[in-house]
Amino acid sequence: MNLVSSSVDGKDEYGRLLRRTLMRYINLLGVLILRSVSTAVFKRFPSIEHIVTAAC
Repeated sequence: MNLVSSSVDGKDEYGRLLRRTLMRYINLLGVLILRSVSTAVFKRFPSIEHIVTAAC
């Protein structure tokens, strides 16, 4: 998160939204990777629909 916030410039609304969107994608990537490695995460998120439901 520190790398994203230091790399993406802008103190306006666009910069804030861009940083937030990038962090959401990074978090999603982490869940997808852990889901393929960890059985506990796979049990928590057995399908993509479960990930979408948890994100809302």
